[in-house]
Amino acid sequence: MTLRQYAIALLLALILAMSGNPARAAEEPRLALVIVNGGYQSFDKLPSTYTDGDKIATALNATGFVDASGAGPVQVRRDLTRTAMLEAIARFREKLAAAGPKAFGTLYFSGHGAALGSYGDVMLLPVDAGRDVTAESATLTRATLTRNLLGSGAKTVLIVLDMCRNILSAPPPSLTQVIAEQTGVAQAAVGELAGSKGLRRMVRAPAAAIRPDQGYLVAFSTSADQFAFDDGIFSKVLAEEIRRPQQNIADALKRVSDRVALSSGKNFQKPTFDYGLQGAPPCFISCDRTSGDRFYDCANCPWMRPIPAGATPFGSPRTEAGRGGDEPVQADVRIDHPFAMGVYEVTIAEWSACVRDNACPKLGNWAKENPNPLIPATDISYEDAQAFLAWISVQSGRAYRLPTDQEWEYASRAGAQTAFPWGDDISPALANYDHTASYRGSETAPYRGYPEVVNGYPANAFGLNQMQGNVWEWTSGCTDTSCRSRTIRGGSFQSAPDELRSANRLTIAPNKRRQDAGLRVVRDLEADEIGGAS
Repeated sequence: MTLRQYAIALLLALILAMSGNPARAAEEPRLALVIVNGGYQSFDKLPSTYTDGDKIATALNATGFVDASGAGPVQVRRDLTRTAMLEAIARFREKLAAAGPKAFGTLYFSGHGAALGSYGDVMLLPVDAGRDVTAESATLTRATLTRNLLGSGAKTVLIVLDMCRNILSAPPPSLTQVIAEQTGVAQAAVGELAGSKGLRRMVRAPAAAIRPDQGYLVAFSTSADQFAFDDGIFSKVLAEEIRRPQQNIADALKRVSDRVALSSGKNFQKPTFDYGLQGAPPCFISCDRTSGDRFYDCANCPWMRPIPAGATPFGSPRTEAGRGGDEPVQADVRIDHPFAMGVYEVTIAEWSACVRDNACPKLGNWAKENPNPLIPATDISYEDAQAFLAWISVQSGRAYRLPTDQEWEYASRAGAQTAFPWGDDISPALANYDHTASYRGSETAPYRGYPEVVNGYPANAFGLNQMQGNVWEWTSGCTDTSCRSRTIRGGSFQSAPDELRSANRLTIAPNKRRQDAGLRVVRDLEADEIGGAS
């Protein structure tokens, strides 16, 4: 191929990437409805919301979406009254139904909104909305929209609500109640269908209103009872993530949440989600093939991956180079029950959300030098880790904890009997440690002296990143019956390479903070989650 031919081929590839994949678009019809309301009669006007809509429409056009009318580029519908909003949504549903059972529909709304009482639902406000909620005006709720659009038969419905969630009175029925009334299924049986906990939850009610392979994801630009500021930060980050390849919509929205929460603007927002996704979520541009079978339980919860039950060598052979005197002589142990473990070390974005809720202490971190939301949280004591675990347990409705000593080593080895998960040798390309030091004659490199992003090195056989190096990780392990010292594992960016061995451990006081210590979380799997993890 000549240089000219190569340049033409590259240009064609870029054009295809910008216009979406035609083969994918034909297989997965994509329609989007963008509504932005700024010229309110009874509420403050929102001048920036129009720019929000333009950003999102442009991003959706670049990823293969067509307008809700069924053809042409995605258009922005501005300042709609209640009647106009209901008509636009009705036409959108009709076009989704016509697109077939593989359709992917996205609705983006920017404007004023309200949380309705303590029922957890929210309402989109048209420009002619009054300040009192009526049965008529409550037809523009998240629950009603989700039920309505899923009723089109589309495979995936993404609803993005870029609005505040102030509390008003007179809430309409919840989505769970609506589905129960329409299907005749007991309300308790469709609780999982209404969703809110976990991307791997399954629909248990066969008579439910949606197909088993259908799913929805509702993204809120802010948390419950908080303002969404008219400053464009959410729409800017969302538009960028829509156009980022190698991530599905769940990846993209979690990254939006992390980035917005860490943004340097004066107004703090913490985006969150409500979801009932079934199977693999679709992708805006392209999917990361390594992301399969991972999930999260809330917007600020770490990514988790199921770890199967099994046997593992525990400890080190007497002949292993660098072996410490506190390491047991290697013998097989059995992990009887599968569990879920964090794919990554807890990030500074996840920790910062806990700090914002006044549930975790504000600690020193390396994000000041590198604002990437994937930098690990550090300077954490065992007691600090317990505060974080309590917080995400409340956020998610799942009981999170630290791994036991045996669980950590089992997950680290991922079936390997060697000193490291990849073998008995180590090199700077495999982990973040003190690269100036050598292990059994290994090659060296200049000292870096800081933690890197949590996905900066290849995952092990269980799909877990940086179990070795980067930052030490707390476990629930003790060195005495009174637990006056706790065990940390894995080594860090400051460690000599022998400290990264799977059997190595370090014991420190539970209230001790280290600038190279963080954590990785674990939770037990429920019966309906075990499946392939057993």
